[in-house]
Amino acid sequence: MTNHSALRHPPRQVRGNALLVAVILLLLASVITLLTLNVGLFEQRTSGNDARAKLISEVAEAGIAQGAEYFRLQPNLLKPGGHWELCSDIGEEFPCGSVDASRRDTMYYWVNTTAVGDVNNDGDEDKLDERMLPLTDVVPAAGMVDAVGNFDNVSYGVGVVLCRVKIPEAAGDPTECATNAAEQSSTFVYNYVAVASLPDEGGTRTTVSQMLGQYLLFRPNLNQPPIMASGSVDITGGLQVVTNPNGGGNGVPVSVWTRRDISKTGTPNTCYIDEFFRFGAKNNAPPTLKENVAVCDTCGCNGDVSLSYDKSGNKQDEGIDILDVDGSNGTNGLGVNVDVKPNEFPCDLFEYVFGVKARIDTNGDNFCETLAPSVTYTSPTTNAVVWLDADEAFLYENANKIMPRDATATSLMKPGQALVLPYTQDADTATPTNVNSGIVWCQTGCNIGPGEQIGSPSMPVLLVIDGPARIQGTVFGLILMRTPAATPAAHPLAAAHNHTGIDLLDPATGGTATLDMNAGAVVYGAVVVQGKIDKANGTAAIVFNGDIFKNFSNSIKPTNSNLPGAWTDRLSY
Repeated sequence: MTNHSALRHPPRQVRGNALLVAVILLLLASVITLLTLNVGLFEQRTSGNDARAKLISEVAEAGIAQGAEYFRLQPNLLKPGGHWELCSDIGEEFPCGSVDASRRDTMYYWVNTTAVGDVNNDGDEDKLDERMLPLTDVVPAAGMVDAVGNFDNVSYGVGVVLCRVKIPEAAGDPTECATNAAEQSSTFVYNYVAVASLPDEGGTRTTVSQMLGQYLLFRPNLNQPPIMASGSVDITGGLQVVTNPNGGGNGVPVSVWTRRDISKTGTPNTCYIDEFFRFGAKNNAPPTLKENVAVCDTCGCNGDVSLSYDKSGNKQDEGIDILDVDGSNGTNGLGVNVDVKPNEFPCDLFEYVFGVKARIDTNGDNFCETLAPSVTYTSPTTNAVVWLDADEAFLYENANKIMPRDATATSLMKPGQALVLPYTQDADTATPTNVNSGIVWCQTGCNIGPGEQIGSPSMPVLLVIDGPARIQGTVFGLILMRTPAATPAAHPLAAAHNHTGIDLLDPATGGTATLDMNAGAVVYGAVVVQGKIDKANGTAAIVFNGDIFKNFSNSIKPTNSNLPGAWTDRLSY
């Protein structure tokens, strides 16, 4: 039987709900899509801004590097006056605002003394251009940054604030800047301020500041005697030595300085450079000017004006310009000076020349016989980190040219550091193009034959020679005859390599380096021998000339070093 009461209220058919839900879901999906697109666009803009910020920061960093090279290649521009004005005149303006106010007034900023136009290539000529370095004076056109990434319009320039470091009056004095030229040292500290922008990208602009220090790898000693040796000096034949008139102080000439004895035979003479040029010209060949420096390959010291000459002919005197330790029998002549005391002669001749300690005194005799502790060195060729003796690490790092002793030495050299032979080069041109100048390190095969020349008057060489060598040609500069370690080689960092305590030098000989000069050899400058001068005869000459030493600033450029913690981008110009 059918129950009709159960059918009184039949369910209604549901219509349209699914469509409504679908519409709502579509609307939500559209909103989410729009939100996603907006987030994606925001992220794209953020990444684009980040990329532009990184690119323009790299441009500013490149500007700082080029600014550092500007003065490294032109050290004479650091002299007082010229382009430099005190920061006290402009206060926090560009670029002096990069320096703390407590020392700002004792520092200088660069000013272009002539109109230079739009230096930073931003389309305007303003005060920034007046105080930015004209980088194109030293940076070739190909080295200037004119495009970065996909941006073809790049603007950048570099200002600099200079501190001429004051000579300390006492040990422990703080580092200060000096405004008095008489108090200024040869060490400089710079604060470079680079401003870079992408002119076509609206506000894409940054300011980066970096402080660097500049120091000399080699400080020429204008009191350098023409001959220095840690061992004996055998001066024979007709060797001519032109003294340093101020080697022992103002007006005190020094021709030879050694911690051992001088053996003088034959007719060697020492004299002042004026007597050498004025009275010593031979074969109708008077002095000539070569690159604005007087030279004379045929001049000599006449006996009647010699500082060390005995007219009686019985023995060769050692005059006031000879500093040595006289022999007990006096057969080689006794000098008028008292014997050189051990503590008066440099303990380490490498340190005397370069300021880097290569050997140490371990027994208190004032002679450095023991190798200093080894240091780490990273090969530019293999990137291997190795132990090296301190003097070799310095030379691998700083020598302009190297003649390597073997494949191991070659692997430690920088690209382009290989020594160019033969030595012969044209030094008579108005603009010397000598490839062998600056610091040159010859590890093997270091003889200089007749007619060969290394260095020039305006571009002298600091020639470091390992072991013995014979010079028969011409050298302009300073020769350091070095005694290398018995087993000079690179050792892996993992090995506990340390030469300290071995490879001892014999204080009786002063070292194993030996200098032999003859057959018309001429050194315009000086020689420093970690060992002995065995023979210096024939018509050889060693001529001290202060102008040669002053010209080392042309051939040995100063080096720059970043000061830790001195980088900042907090400034805005």
